[in-house]
Amino acid sequence: MIYIVSFFRRIKFKSAFNFSFIIALGSLVVTRQLDTAIFTLTTSVFIFQFVSKLVNWWDRSKKTDLPCPMCSYEHSVLLYPSKKKPSDKNSLGSYACSSFDHGKYPDIRFCPICKNGFLSHLISKDRNDVINSGFKMYESVIDSTYIENIKSRYKTYENIIQKYNPYFKNKNILEIGSYYGVFINEVQSIAKSFTGIEPSTHGCKYIKDKYPHINVINSNLENAIANNLLENKKFDTIVLWDVIEHLSSPIDTLRSLNKFLNNGGHVIFSTINIESTFSIVLGPFWPWFMDMHYYYFSDRGYVDMLHRSGYVIKAHHHFKYFVSIAYFVQKITSLIFGIQLSNKNLLSKLNMSIPIQLGDTVLVIGKKEMLSN
Repeated sequence: MIYIVSFFRRIKFKSAFNFSFIIALGSLVVTRQLDTAIFTLTTSVFIFQFVSKLVNWWDRSKKTDLPCPMCSYEHSVLLYPSKKKPSDKNSLGSYACSSFDHGKYPDIRFCPICKNGFLSHLISKDRNDVINSGFKMYESVIDSTYIENIKSRYKTYENIIQKYNPYFKNKNILEIGSYYGVFINEVQSIAKSFTGIEPSTHGCKYIKDKYPHINVINSNLENAIANNLLENKKFDTIVLWDVIEHLSSPIDTLRSLNKFLNNGGHVIFSTINIESTFSIVLGPFWPWFMDMHYYYFSDRGYVDMLHRSGYVIKAHHHFKYFVSIAYFVQKITSLIFGIQLSNKNLLSKLNMSIPIQLGDTVLVIGKKEMLSN
């Protein structure tokens, strides 16, 4: 029952229309009557929207006393129950960007107000212990799969930089979470200056070996600020690629970064969208539901988060990313069969990059708000 209810929790008009269009198309094929298909489409949209509103009303009537860490609404609801077994323990691989630990997560909760999802341990008594443990594992991670497929990552950021060139050209750029330096490689030729912050020891070593002239600080953001490692510099653009969903307090982080932006500067981040049609279709099997993702943002969640952090939203767009066929095959087999392919000879022949755009990844741009004295 909870899976049916959770299906309707995340539906908005776009998803309702997409699902209704498929139903109407089936009606057209069966009846061959256009008027019947149009009636089916409009009726289905209404039903989807009505049930969604009904579920939201029901959720708001619950008194769980389990607050949302994003908007502080006091009564979050259970979106999906935990799929972790007592024997499932986190490993270094769980915190790699290319992790194949799909479907292993604690309870995922949902806020009926801001429509964001989050892992249950963010509001549990052992919150700090879990977060500190995850951070320590991330510091030590060695992501060999990411390095093996790094050419496709270059193509992803090449595409982003071309599309959003005005935010990078001749700009002083700060990147939070530089990982293995892919964005650095693509943006350094047009940026005025570049500074990176990366907690992973192996990632920083890789960057410094490959790009010795690039300034990358081996630290997390909190320590970098506390120890003045940024030396009170100001930046034009701050980017967080696939980082913000890993943060324990995204709003606090964005507020801290606001102080390092020049007036009129921008913060840009990419993340996953819990309201996407693809996410709703897959339900609890959506591959981005995993231990290392603390938050799952909605469209309204991005807007609210930026406004509360001192920004005005400029844009949020779906974007395509590139992966090698080998990596795509590994992801699919891991998701469906729970196994990871390791045949290097086979995978090495599948190194061609392909674009992926499923509507569940978004790029969000916020502009520093000019506050009056």
